[in-house]
Amino acid sequence: MNFRRDHSSLFYFFRYGELQGLNKQETAERYGKEKVHEWRRSFDIPPPKGESLEMCSKRAVSYFKDFIEPQLKSGKHVMVAAHGNSLRSIIMYLDRLTSQEVTTLELSTGVPLLYIYTEGKYMSRGSPVGPTEAGVYAYTQV
Repeated sequence: MNFRRDHSSLFYFFRYGELQGLNKQETAERYGKEKVHEWRRSFDIPPPKGESLEMCSKRAVSYFKDFIEPQLKSGKHVMVAAHGNSLRSIIMYLDRLTSQEVTTLELSTGVPLLYIYTEGKYMSRGSPVGPTEAGVYAYTQV
């Protein structure tokens, strides 16, 4: 089986600005727990000199629409691996979530999500329980 690997900086991690390199405890000590929680769980409030989820969403969804959707429309199978906030942004688009709903969306690291594109719509097939089931799930749920 041949795979083509594409790489885009538009799927890079969330840009934390002045918080870059700080751990959660250091950040809370410097800015306060409430402010850190606001930055982490809001859609449109960025950390100082950083990026909000809304800003991340604009670049990630733009890339998805411009480069991934055309491949899906042509019948290709596509796997997307990206940072959590980029993935949350794409899921917001695919599942038509509101900005409020996406702020509560939790993704498990390393657990794949399967979407089927057919007749111009995305159908979520959920998530297999573990990596050993992922292959079976992807091949049997067509």
